[in-house]
Amino acid sequence: MTAATVVDVATVALDRAPEGDAEALVIANDEQLTRFASNRIHQNVAERGLRLHARIVSADRMGVAEAAGSDPEQLAQTVMGAAENARRVSPATEVPPLPEPDGGLDGPVAFNAATAETTPEMRADMVGEIVSRAAAHGLRAYGFVSTASRETAIANTRGVRRRAVSTQASSVVVVMGDAGSGYASRHTSDIGRLDVAAMADEAVDTCLRNQNAEPLEPGTYEVILSPYAVVDMLEHLGWVGLSALAVQEHRSFMKIGERLMSEEVTIRDDCLDAALFPYPFDYEGVSTQPLDIIRDGVCKAVLYDTPTALRDGVRSTGHSLAQPNTWGPWAGHLVMLPGMDTLPAMIGQVKRGLYVTRFWYVRDVDPLRTIITGMTREGTFLIEDGALSRPVADLRFTQSIVDALADVRGISRERRVELGEGESGVLAPWVHLGGFTFTS
Repeated sequence: MTAATVVDVATVALDRAPEGDAEALVIANDEQLTRFASNRIHQNVAERGLRLHARIVSADRMGVAEAAGSDPEQLAQTVMGAAENARRVSPATEVPPLPEPDGGLDGPVAFNAATAETTPEMRADMVGEIVSRAAAHGLRAYGFVSTASRETAIANTRGVRRRAVSTQASSVVVVMGDAGSGYASRHTSDIGRLDVAAMADEAVDTCLRNQNAEPLEPGTYEVILSPYAVVDMLEHLGWVGLSALAVQEHRSFMKIGERLMSEEVTIRDDCLDAALFPYPFDYEGVSTQPLDIIRDGVCKAVLYDTPTALRDGVRSTGHSLAQPNTWGPWAGHLVMLPGMDTLPAMIGQVKRGLYVTRFWYVRDVDPLRTIITGMTREGTFLIEDGALSRPVADLRFTQSIVDALADVRGISRERRVELGEGESGVLAPWVHLGGFTFTS
C-alpha cells in the first residue's frame, strides 16, 4: 500500500467516530516467503494485509474493535461501528485518556527499498546458496528465506498523527545429517546484509559436529550459551517481569535499585539500535524511549504505557501494545550489551561444562522467580579441558534466569540478532554462566 492510503484509512476512521475520543491504528503488512525442504524449494507464498484497530472512549466507557479489509471507507465504517457498539454495552469504569502528541519524530526506522522489492527469484538464489553448501557435505537443508515490509499509521482525536514503515529480511536453516542436525539464522532490515552463506556454513559445521550425540547425566553444569539461547532468556524476562504492570501486580522479579545479576550484565530496550528493526513509536503513537532496564546488574527501570504510567504518576516510555490488553508494556527492542571476551577464550576457561546452541519450547514455570523450562536442541556439546568435545543428546533444563545471570563468567564482544516468539528482534552475545541446571 502507499503511505497515503495507510494514513487515509486512519483519517477516514476518525471521521467515522461518534462523539468522544477515538483512536485508529492501521497496520499494512506485505510478506513473502520461500520455503525449502531436503535441499529443494517447495513453497513460495505472499500475503498482503491491512488491519484497522479502533478504540473509542466516552462517558467512562471504552469500546474496541478490529478487522481486516481493503476498502478504507467500508473498513472504517465497520470497525468504528463495532467499537461504538462495544462501548455502549461496556460497564462504566475508570478509563485512561488517549495520549496527546509528544513532539516525537517518525524516525529512525529500519527501512530498505531493496528488501521491499525483493523478488521470488532473488530469494530462490539465496536458497540455492544455502542448499549447495549443505549438499556438498551430503547433508539436507530445511528452512526459509523471507522478506517483509510493514507500514503503521496511528491517529487519534487528541492530535496524534504518526506513521512509519520498516522492512525485514530473515532466513532460518536447519541442516540435517543421518544422526544429528545444526541450526543457524540471520535477520536484518537490509537484504544486502543477509549473509546466507555464513549462516549455511555455521549450520553445516554444527551439524557435522553434532552426529551421534550421546546421553549425559543430568545436573548443574557450567555453560556457554550462544545468542540463540540467550535471546530466549531475555525474551522471557520481558514477558514475566520488565513491565510496570507486572510490578504493579506484584508478579515481577524487578526490585528497583537492587543488584540481582552480575555486574557484567546490562539489559536495555533500545529503539535506536539499527540492528533491532527500530520503530519510533508504540501502538498508542507515543514516542519510544531507549531505557536501561538492568545496568551493571542493578534493576534500574521498567517499561510504561499510558495506563501504567498514570497509575504511577510518571510518563509513558512508549512501550504500549494495542490498547486495551492484559500484557502491559512490551519490550520490543531488547538488547544485552557486549563484553570483552571472544568465544574461543570463553570455551578455553571451562574445565568441564556444556556449550548450548539453542533452546526449544521454552515455557515459564515460576514467573516471579523467573524459572523457565525447555530443551536444548540442534547442537549441545560437552566442553572438556577448554575445548569442545563430543556432542550431547538433548537435555531438559529447569532454571531461574535471574539466578543464572547472577553468575556470569564472561560475555562476548560479538553479538547476534534473533527473532523471539513475539517476532521482535533481540540482540544478544554469547554468555558464559557459572551454573545451569539440567533435570533430565
